[in-house]
Amino acid sequence: MKNYDIVVFGATGFTGKYVARLLDELPAVQGYRIALAGRSEEKVRAVLQGLHHAADYGVIIADVSSEPSLVAMATQAVLVLNCVGPYRFFGEPVVKACLEGGAHYLDITGEPEFIERMEFKYNLAAKEKALVVVSACGFDSIPADIGTLFTVSQFPPNAVPTMIESYLTIQGGPRGVKGHYTTFECAVHGFGSQKALATLRKQRPAPPMNIPGPRPPRHAGLFFAKDVRKYCLPFPGSDAAIVRRTQQYYAAETAAGEKSLPVPVHFAAYFTLPSLFWSIVFIIFGGIFSLLAKFAVTRTILLKFPKLFTAGIFSHEGPTEDDIRQTSLTMTFVANGYRKQPAPDAIKPPLDCKIVTRITAPEPGYVATPIFLVATALCVLEERRDIPSGVLTTAAAFGRTSLIERLKASGIGFHVVRAAE
Repeated sequence: MKNYDIVVFGATGFTGKYVARLLDELPAVQGYRIALAGRSEEKVRAVLQGLHHAADYGVIIADVSSEPSLVAMATQAVLVLNCVGPYRFFGEPVVKACLEGGAHYLDITGEPEFIERMEFKYNLAAKEKALVVVSACGFDSIPADIGTLFTVSQFPPNAVPTMIESYLTIQGGPRGVKGHYTTFECAVHGFGSQKALATLRKQRPAPPMNIPGPRPPRHAGLFFAKDVRKYCLPFPGSDAAIVRRTQQYYAAETAAGEKSLPVPVHFAAYFTLPSLFWSIVFIIFGGIFSLLAKFAVTRTILLKFPKLFTAGIFSHEGPTEDDIRQTSLTMTFVANGYRKQPAPDAIKPPLDCKIVTRITAPEPGYVATPIFLVATALCVLEERRDIPSGVLTTAAAFGRTSLIERLKASGIGFHVVRAAE
């Protein structure tokens, strides 16, 4: 018998505090046994002081540098929510401890190398132990992955979706969009791990997906997207990697005989910019960031001066409550396909079925991310029979659950902008 249903590891961190606050306020989780975990009992209890149900919460002392403490934490938990990053350095010990302690695992990372390495190393063990391990259950990459699932579901029964492009827009307040240093740190090390990611992918080649129709147009740099009427750049986060892994999962499982999964689609991810001027500014800052993130010595400089290298977006202080209230996100999905399945050997006709959908959400990092994480946690606790075991993406794990309905009930909008004609 486990002592706790949910353990929030890293509850004293910037994002972890918001996760703890949401658990405290959300009626849907009342009655669950919850504990907050961190390496400092004093800091954990300081977080508890601001919660209404503090007397009902447990306290667990655990440190990523102490494997026994992590295993002891996981042994007490049905589900661990890991909010400790950068995950490239601190994530794997928690995943290992959860597998050893028999706990399900969710996190909010957006670091593709860590995510794919965990699948490569621990997918079989998670399946054997009937455990669920899912990364990127926050802003990275619930909107993109679940939004793609939602968009595909809007196609008529006989239609075949073939490609989807997503366009992320983040609208900030008077001070612009702001983020905490840890998010920046994760991004820096994520860019720094690109060689390791490429090496890892060579060890696990993608399965053939046999998607009819063309891939989305390839945009390596700035372009103007007519569908959203904005200048855009390729999104540098984990969205594309996560969604493609989901599509590969669909293809592999379908080839193995599973008949109830969505058809795989091509996917490309972009983000929008407010004007040509800001597009040029972003390209300059982004180019400097990408160059410096490649080398260990220059990564140290990036991490020492986050405000300088991000034009004030990221800082150790993080956003204020006003910044958070005044920020929101929109992600638009433009999907194309065929009204009817083309003949396998025929020359493919022009795409003739187009659908546009949109997800709307509050501030992505510290409001929407806790909403996404807690909603996925409730799916694990209440709909376990509908979730396969293993190390999975969010759509692969939660595609058969009520996740979208849970998100709608929590204020996340799922909209059809243009239905199939």
